[in-house]
Amino acid sequence: MASGTAAGLLVDGMDAILGVHIGTANSLFISRLERQLDVLKVTPKQVAILWLTNANPGVKQSDLSRFFQIERPTVHQFVRQLTKNGYVVNEPSKLDRRAGGLWITEDGERVLEQAREIIAAHERELTACLSEDERAELFRLVIKVCTSAPAKD
Repeated sequence: MASGTAAGLLVDGMDAILGVHIGTANSLFISRLERQLDVLKVTPKQVAILWLTNANPGVKQSDLSRFFQIERPTVHQFVRQLTKNGYVVNEPSKLDRRAGGLWITEDGERVLEQAREIIAAHERELTACLSEDERAELFRLVIKVCTSAPAKD
């Protein structure tokens, strides 16, 4: 027997596919967050890069690529926009002039602080239906799946 959805569509067992629910949750979290961050002229991924650059002054784009498991040219696109907006600077390493590192600027720190507040409120709103224990369990499980996934080829 096929089960239905709130939209009235038959899903033929697709509701038992975890990836479908993760994709829907991703849309809820990212699409709404993109709209809320638009006032700061940054995307969620750009905020994540600011966050990591703030925590890791001099971080290399190749390290960000490995962290996010995305191609380096994609990271470069995000960094180029952050640089254009004056939120990060890319300077050559003092040890290896061929390698550059990223540093957050004062403007970048200000935007990051505002973005953190937006993100915290956004996540509180979307997880309000969960108890504190459920929220902790959700984090534990998602992090477990992410950290045990095979590295990107």
